[in-house]
Amino acid sequence: MKPPSFRTTSVLLVLLSLSIGWGIRGNYGHEAGAMIPGALTAIAAALMSGREDWRRRVPYFAFFGALGWAFGGSIAYMHPPTYTETGHLATQVYGFLATFFEAFLWAGLGGAATAYAAVEEREKLTAIFRPLLWVFGFWAVQYFMQDTPFDLQGRLFRAFGADHSDFRQRDPLYWLDSEWLEAVLALTALCLFDLWDRRFSKFGHLVLLTLGGAVLGLGVQQLLAATGWQTTLVNALVHPQGDLTLLDPTTGAPKFAPEDMLTNWPVILSKIPRHIGWSFGAVGGMAIYFWRYGAWRSGSALLMRMALWSMIVFLVGPVLLSNLPVFQSVGGFRFTPPRGDSWANILGCYIGLILHFRKTGQQPVVFAAVLSGALGGLALTTAQFVKVLCITPGNPRLTDNPAVIEFWHHWRSANWHSLALEQFAGFLYGLAILIPMGMLASRIPVRRTEPRVRPWTEIFAVVFVFNLVAYINIVKNIEDWTSVRKIVVNGAQGTFQSVADFLRAPLIGKLTFSSWTWFTLMWFAFTACTVAVLMRHRKHPVALIPSTWLGKGQLLYLLFLWLIVVANFTKAVVAFSDGRIATEGTVMFNALICTFLLLGFARQPDEPPPFREANFGRLIRGSVLGLCLLLLATTAIYTTGIRALYGNQTTGWGGNNLRFGPNADWRVKPLLRSKRHN
Repeated sequence: MKPPSFRTTSVLLVLLSLSIGWGIRGNYGHEAGAMIPGALTAIAAALMSGREDWRRRVPYFAFFGALGWAFGGSIAYMHPPTYTETGHLATQVYGFLATFFEAFLWAGLGGAATAYAAVEEREKLTAIFRPLLWVFGFWAVQYFMQDTPFDLQGRLFRAFGADHSDFRQRDPLYWLDSEWLEAVLALTALCLFDLWDRRFSKFGHLVLLTLGGAVLGLGVQQLLAATGWQTTLVNALVHPQGDLTLLDPTTGAPKFAPEDMLTNWPVILSKIPRHIGWSFGAVGGMAIYFWRYGAWRSGSALLMRMALWSMIVFLVGPVLLSNLPVFQSVGGFRFTPPRGDSWANILGCYIGLILHFRKTGQQPVVFAAVLSGALGGLALTTAQFVKVLCITPGNPRLTDNPAVIEFWHHWRSANWHSLALEQFAGFLYGLAILIPMGMLASRIPVRRTEPRVRPWTEIFAVVFVFNLVAYINIVKNIEDWTSVRKIVVNGAQGTFQSVADFLRAPLIGKLTFSSWTWFTLMWFAFTACTVAVLMRHRKHPVALIPSTWLGKGQLLYLLFLWLIVVANFTKAVVAFSDGRIATEGTVMFNALICTFLLLGFARQPDEPPPFREANFGRLIRGSVLGLCLLLLATTAIYTTGIRALYGNQTTGWGGNNLRFGPNADWRVKPLLRSKRHN
């Protein structure tokens, strides 16, 4: 008899859940979009596992599943797949290696977070919400300042005379387009949490070490300046992000001016050179204090390791190793130059997570992190290869027969990026959750009884996914709704705007708000209603909310699924075309299948899978071996397959980006201060 997680209906539900979420993620992008498939798939895996203890944790599966998949959303996602279509052998090999690597990080953290929700003791699982709330608080302020129409950060910079404009590389906080600020904010929040958690124990030591570090740092900077070593040190550590030897063929002069190029350090350091010494010294003093006295309770040790390693890998990799001549010749120790280097921050998070769970003995989470990553790498590289196969029939690069080209024209006009590299990739990504979680379901003892500590965290987890994750994605629809579009009616050209930029309040004509403000106010009311109903349900059960955990999980899954599916359609409908039928139509059709599978085949009651003793050390080693084999096999097979079809030419669909060679992107298309950010 098949374990519940590996029944056909369970497999389809998990894979389709990630496919739907990943297809929608492509319309919203970044970390916010990536949380959608993470939440949906984690809920599906828990409900179809046959384990009642996992079903009791559905809110946590949704919450941590969303957070885990969010990390990879900051990586420059599309450049590595385009490398595979260039016809340039070195770039193609690197392209498949890099595609595997970014998918490994994305799925590895997603799988680890989902497994964490399953294996951690409830006491520790709920305790980590305390430091997380501090981190979320800091990130919420950052979101409000950077990602709302108020542009508070821009106004702040302009008030102090900083050059902040549409050229975001001029932002004083811009640093290789990475997630360094998010990491620093997380570190700050966690340090403040630790101080508060210890009731500011030995706070005087913090003050003394901070002041002492500042004085020492100032003295070191003055000493370096007096001896003339400061210039030598700066020249050794600072390097322009581009090729200064590249010549303009028309003039014979250097094509790019050094002062127009960015460096491997943040812009703000060039604006406050006299304050670098004492500020770095103060940070060093604070670091010594927290290293010596930090307690890092309530799960904050995990978050601290992830944030700290995020900065360590970023500083050691793209920032410092890029100065070495061996890396300067290839654009630095960077992933897809001149694109951003948040990959280093995410790799650091992954390393910190692995080190923490190895130290705490949570080998099942380490196993999930490795196996999920390996299967994620297989998923994205396979999807990229399938996409290339799909665009091959009738490709003008392969045939000059007009009849053949015309016959395949409509086929080739399909949005293969969404169908293959998003929805099909998401379908395969589902394996990264299905297989590890299915294996853990039979290798972790079932918790028959579990004290329901901190029940407020269940409400928070539900509201976080259903209201917050939905909001930070759906609010982006407003840009599409308010965009002015060109239309042609009876041969006459005109413009059309679905929603006005500003709307007056009913009855009170002088009260006018932007569309964003109206949407946000309504969403606040929606969220308040959700919180009120859930709090009421704790004391006086609401009849609509099922009494079983399976029913509650089904309700959360379906409400979130259809909220996102409908919102995704409303984003596209203002500019709907033939091509959207395939993309949005597939999402809708798959959502209907998932609805039927969840309601028709999730069993209550269900027998949990028989328990099997597991040697997780052996499973981890086997996963590492499988990871290496998959990395080598996918790179060799898929590179060979594309080159067998196209040889040294591009596919004509992508392949406009080069990682190596004289025409590499970092060399001929560097990121300049004088040009818009690409």
